[in-house]
Amino acid sequence: MKQAGISITYAGVDISKYMYVQMVKRDIGTTHVNTMQKVGISDGQMLQYTSRDVKQIVVTGIVANDNLVPLRRSLAAAIDTDEPQQLIFGDEPDKYYLAIVDSQPTFTEGFRSGTISISFVCPDGGIAHSVATQTANNMPYKDMPVNLYLKSKAVGDVYSINGNAMVTVEPFDSTTNMWHIVAKQGIGGALGIFLLDYANEKLPDSSDWAYSADVKGTGKPATFGIEAGDKNPVVGTIGTEWSRISQTGRLVNSTNKTIVMYFDTTNSPLDVYIKLPKLEIGKMPSMWSPNPADPEYYTNTITVHNGGTYPVEPVITATMHADNGFIGFANSQGGVLQFGNPEEIDGYASEESEVALNLAAVQGSHMDNQAASNNIYWGDNPATPNEQIGNAIWTEDRYDGWKVEPNWSSITGDHKYWNGPSIKHNLAQTHNGNFKSNLTWDVMTRFQTGVSKVGSLETTLESDGKPIFQMILKDNSALSDQIWWMCYYKDQLVVNEQLDRNIFTNDKFIQLELQKFGNSVVFRVSPWVGNRGRETTITRQ
Repeated sequence: MKQAGISITYAGVDISKYMYVQMVKRDIGTTHVNTMQKVGISDGQMLQYTSRDVKQIVVTGIVANDNLVPLRRSLAAAIDTDEPQQLIFGDEPDKYYLAIVDSQPTFTEGFRSGTISISFVCPDGGIAHSVATQTANNMPYKDMPVNLYLKSKAVGDVYSINGNAMVTVEPFDSTTNMWHIVAKQGIGGALGIFLLDYANEKLPDSSDWAYSADVKGTGKPATFGIEAGDKNPVVGTIGTEWSRISQTGRLVNSTNKTIVMYFDTTNSPLDVYIKLPKLEIGKMPSMWSPNPADPEYYTNTITVHNGGTYPVEPVITATMHADNGFIGFANSQGGVLQFGNPEEIDGYASEESEVALNLAAVQGSHMDNQAASNNIYWGDNPATPNEQIGNAIWTEDRYDGWKVEPNWSSITGDHKYWNGPSIKHNLAQTHNGNFKSNLTWDVMTRFQTGVSKVGSLETTLESDGKPIFQMILKDNSALSDQIWWMCYYKDQLVVNEQLDRNIFTNDKFIQLELQKFGNSVVFRVSPWVGNRGRETTITRQ
């Protein structure tokens, strides 16, 4: 039959040649499935995540043929696969769907004609993939001949002066320097600078070479390249605008390869600027490019274009040009993609980040009422001891989720001073077997108090039964509504501050945080509002 309607290719076979395609049902975008969770008594629900469900594509067409049997069998063979294949439609030939036939294709036969309906399913959610892959890299000079001159922007190599000339190195811009060579007229035909044996380890003893640089000013070049061997005449002229001049030549069994930039002052004075030199193997000079060991060889960004409707998944190949085994990518939303070992960058080994204790995941393996404290007596009087009594329990409610709170029924008897339970967990050692690393310690809690209420919450890091760091929330007054934030280093009170009850209200969480880095310790306290996060932070150190 004659092909008509929209063209469709599946698994490399043009299946539209078997039918006149009347309709393609692709819908718009992908099928989104959102998973929500009700949080406490707050309005609405919290979005946990969204995913893409399978997508269905239905192709409907008609056939007209004197013999439908071979057509039916040929089409069946074309769409019979055991795994998803590329499905391409003629109205978007640069995209494909990964699809497989779903259920039984229907074929309603009449006299010399029939109606076909084929249902495809896309397991990956119906992503419109690009037919052509794109390659991006941060090496704009990778296809250019290699510049054997290292640090050609800085021109910081040791040079020598030939003849009675004055030479200085001056900045062209913030990243590029240039030689400035000045000499009077009539002095001679070989004035300038030379870099002794600079190319000895860079050019083979027998090879063609080319040397070039940007030059501006007044002067007549005499020799501009490798001093030894055969040389061709210098190409290019020097004027008031920057231009590139070059020289080529050939070495034959030459072991001394000195670069010279000499000028003839017999009939004219010399006043030239030279920048961006390039030394390369070959008979033709090319435009300037940095050496692969120079930072200018690479750009800071890689631009990846995604012309479809789904996040791109690039394949990244990296070659390290330094003592560096780590690549990291970050976006403006704080997402990070990292490869290699972030603890070792350019030979510097940093501490590995480890979790010493995640109390939300630890609902056992603890000791009751043995916590160290700086507040073991009421009013510092041994005759009025505070008591660790009762026990704490793990419980869950729809507002706070899993939490630890006092088991109030376990606190029995007549207690005149501070009393209540404590729980203590052992911290995990670091991978090198000690507890002396830098650390971050976060505690999320509720501290709900009022005018007639009193209470205290202590969180402590201890060693050998003595407190090392301690953060406390306390209301010690039955006459006013107040919260005090107290922090200790060993037995020294370093923070003692009343919190603003207009900010630290009973409906909010309070986060206590300690960060130790080297000999520096920072204490922080923050109010948190549900899933909106931190409102503000008070920092002391």
